[in-house]
Amino acid sequence: MFFEKNITVLRKVNPGLALALLNREAISNPEILHAKNGMPSLKVDSIALHSLYDPVKEAEDWVKHHEQKIQDSSSIFVLGFGLGYHIVELCKNTDGELIVFEPRLDVLEAALETFCLTSILARVRIVTDLKQFSFVKKGNTPLTPSPLERGAGVCNRGELSPPLGKGDTGGFYNNNIAILEHKPSVKLNPEYFKKVTAIKSLEKINRGIKILVVGPVYGGSLPIAGYCSSTLRKMGHTVELMDNSRFSDALFFADEVTKDRARYKRLVEILTAFLSEAVIARCEAFKPRLVFALAQAPLNAECLEILRANKIPTAFWFVEDFRVMGYWRKIARSYDYFFTIQKGDFFEELKKEGVKNYHYLPLAASHDEHRENKLNEEEKEHYGSDVSFVGAGYYNRRHFFRGLLDLDFKIWGNGWPQDQGYAKYIQRGGQRIETEETVKIFNASEININLHSSTYHKGINPFGDFVNPRTFEIASCGAFQLTDRRKELEELFDLGEEIVVFEDLEDLRLKISYYLEHSEERKTIAEKARQRVLKEHTYEHRMRELLEFLAACGYEPPVWKEEGESVHELIDEAGSEGELAEYLSKFAGKGRITLSDIIKEIENGEGDISRTESIFLLMNELVKK
Repeated sequence: MFFEKNITVLRKVNPGLALALLNREAISNPEILHAKNGMPSLKVDSIALHSLYDPVKEAEDWVKHHEQKIQDSSSIFVLGFGLGYHIVELCKNTDGELIVFEPRLDVLEAALETFCLTSILARVRIVTDLKQFSFVKKGNTPLTPSPLERGAGVCNRGELSPPLGKGDTGGFYNNNIAILEHKPSVKLNPEYFKKVTAIKSLEKINRGIKILVVGPVYGGSLPIAGYCSSTLRKMGHTVELMDNSRFSDALFFADEVTKDRARYKRLVEILTAFLSEAVIARCEAFKPRLVFALAQAPLNAECLEILRANKIPTAFWFVEDFRVMGYWRKIARSYDYFFTIQKGDFFEELKKEGVKNYHYLPLAASHDEHRENKLNEEEKEHYGSDVSFVGAGYYNRRHFFRGLLDLDFKIWGNGWPQDQGYAKYIQRGGQRIETEETVKIFNASEININLHSSTYHKGINPFGDFVNPRTFEIASCGAFQLTDRRKELEELFDLGEEIVVFEDLEDLRLKISYYLEHSEERKTIAEKARQRVLKEHTYEHRMRELLEFLAACGYEPPVWKEEGESVHELIDEAGSEGELAEYLSKFAGKGRITLSDIIKEIENGEGDISRTESIFLLMNELVKK
């Protein structure tokens, strides 16, 4: 009777699970028992899932034990359904979103046959297959398949790499997740719930962690380090940026002081060793839970070994072309997590090198920096032109752009030839252009040319795959661009609708002529590209994906002695009953505690010392010795 009512509701809210229950083969049937108070209980494989005395009171005590976590959370993940006693009680005590993980269909069937749970089924989301679970909330469409589904990366833990969502950042489970264990269920299904480690890891991360971001001394990843740092701060993390650009003069001096390449290399190694030691020193003082390095960050092998020995997780974002910058082979295995802007062939190479946790993470735009900009007439005149290019004068660009020198064309950036052909097109004598002015150029230009760099082709690299940051930055400004075709571009933008590509110089010239004459079409495409970036391609999207991948791989933060232990985790380990759990609950609002915190509380207390307090005092004496 109850089963039919329950399954009717379940068909509406979770049709896949309803179908699975209806089609279940009765391989095993849990044993329904009656507790001392007459209420049903359940035993599976000799494990009682509920009290054999009073399962209702047990559920009430379970909720009371987790009371602080429940109050502090808007999303609650419960590990185990059983007959649902604790779920019913939990629903009385929170309006937050409830997700219940239960791998056994026979247990769920027993629950639906035993009680009328229609109101509960309409209230909670039940997950049986972890591969189908997404970190995107209901009502927010997951636009990105999981890393394993899309071939976006490999996690050493194997089968579990939860789907990562794009779209509105409000669609993710944020800082206030609570993980509540129904211990008998976890004991019954240890392997299944081990896989939920990713969810526990995400909970730890989303509470906010200390992150040390290590930038390069010089190069294209320098501004990216800044974007990542500011984004992670906005996401609620405590972030410190090791800004190594202050040592760029030392790097240039090393290049100037000697023409001997071996001597220059030695000087760079000494500088790298110094900066690596500085990172270790900062770790000792700052106590990060993650060291996140960008391409060209000066961390040597010895530094990475020390970080690993001290169990400080490290991540590296290699925002360079693996075919050109081969140093990745020396460092990739030294990092716990390795992120790339290429996949395909690069993934095959990483696999050969024995790299375990790697993931495809395209570049992005910082909407705080790269945005629409209203310019005055003077700025439009100074920065504007029919056609513009911002960037360094790489080999292919120097050759290719000679075919555009009859146009109203401005070139901004360094490394360009100063011959008669180019001289009048190079702005400011070939100086580097800062981000603020770059944004003005994007906004002032009718057409922005985006030609990916190559050191050995005379035009477009026919094998080009990764998408450069300019693609996202121009789009984020609501500016129009023509870009060369890239293998991975159409995964990120709709070609022809949000971005227009050119195949060669002749094609580029035809499209320049066309779009100069069709300004409204140009504006429509640019606006669509801007919306796509805001929806999917900001640094917030990338940093969320990066942290979720860490969680999927079982991220474990280091525990610094001075920081203490998580109060919630200590209470969970103590169990819901007993003097220890009750005593620790008085620290629930502190987040983390040390033995010193507990001793101070005892010393300031009044009345007789309890047995638990006596044990802590003894522990303190042993530590002193």
